[in-house]
Amino acid sequence: MGQAMEEVRQWLNSSKSKGMALGLPNTKAALDRLNLHFDNTHIFHVAGSNGKGTTCAILAASLQLSGQSTVLFSSPHVSRIEERIRIDGKPISSELFDSALAEVQQISLEAPQIELTFFEITYLCAMVTASTHNVSVLILETGLGGRLDATRTAPADTCIITSISPEHTEILGDDICKIAKEKVAIARPGVKIIIRNPEDDEVESAMREECQSAGNIELAETPLPAQPIFVEIPPMVTTRQEAAILVDHALKRNGMDTSNVWQAKNSLQWPARMQFIPAAKTGGHEFLLDGAHNPSGMERVMPEVANVIENYKIQAWSLIFATSPQKEMDKFIAPLLDYCQINPPREIIVTAPQGGRYPGIEPKQLMNYFMSIDCDISAVEYPESALSIIEEKSTFDVGLIVSLGSIYLQGNLLGLLYLDSDEDLSLLAKI
Repeated sequence: MGQAMEEVRQWLNSSKSKGMALGLPNTKAALDRLNLHFDNTHIFHVAGSNGKGTTCAILAASLQLSGQSTVLFSSPHVSRIEERIRIDGKPISSELFDSALAEVQQISLEAPQIELTFFEITYLCAMVTASTHNVSVLILETGLGGRLDATRTAPADTCIITSISPEHTEILGDDICKIAKEKVAIARPGVKIIIRNPEDDEVESAMREECQSAGNIELAETPLPAQPIFVEIPPMVTTRQEAAILVDHALKRNGMDTSNVWQAKNSLQWPARMQFIPAAKTGGHEFLLDGAHNPSGMERVMPEVANVIENYKIQAWSLIFATSPQKEMDKFIAPLLDYCQINPPREIIVTAPQGGRYPGIEPKQLMNYFMSIDCDISAVEYPESALSIIEEKSTFDVGLIVSLGSIYLQGNLLGLLYLDSDEDLSLLAKI
């Protein structure tokens, strides 16, 4: 049995060489072969440029607090693959993951064979898990875009669109309206789609136009208008507050319990997303981790980071930073550099994330961006070295340790701090 499970993991890992493939035929063919049933399951499908993971997590936590059984599919994982599928907020066990993986492998190898990517396989494992457990609610986070994302093959009952910004322009289009339409194309015929008001008339018009022609013939859907519901977001709210507002609207529109939304927002443990780690958990220093992954994400998160730093007990901080290649690196790093100029950290250590899809930017190259900052700056190859350097110093010398950039860096640090157990990675702390 152990050898068989090792073989399915090898099959999954080998799929990484296939890279990324946008398109629905292979995923739909695999889903049809699996013959899964979701008659008793309400499926939420969430897309957007920023905040979609947080929205999914608050939605799952709120439903969990209301006594609903849930499966949440999200990506990427921070520490380990099992995080991509959470059953009632907790990462799936290795045994259950392997069982679902074996089922997906089996149907993919039937003639004619179906070639599946890493993302498609993990998504299909989530679908198998939700069907097997007959959960009340399944929550799916898109991987990239919406129209051609593997998750589009699911029979969703409610869709949610978070904030939209220019990203993956080489794939989704070089215009914000085109990107918005790609995201909103998760709309299903006749189904409610909760949309964060884009605060741009042209973008809103493009979204409404896309909703008018909801439906994908490839998926045997009969084209019909979706039901767009635009949600106003007050200015100066945090990512979590915005996500909670969207979740509240989504649940309310479906007659579901909304009484636990704000408790879910306040008690959510969402690894690497504005995650504060107290000294009691590390045995020494305190950390703030965030994996903002694009220019708009960094711009959005920096005021929140600044607020935490400036309200920290000794009002001092140090920075660990690493990132994978960015198409607009200058724009991505600018909000961080601006804040470092205003409130220089005690120390900056740049490094390279380990285990990501792409190699990180070389630390010595990355270091050049920070040379104008008035503090000690160093470059090390591995996150382990960065952590060793900073942990040798006193809390007074380094203050709050802020780790930003790659989500894989945050996963590296959580592993090094021994904070990657099922309990640590669960959406809600054990009561």
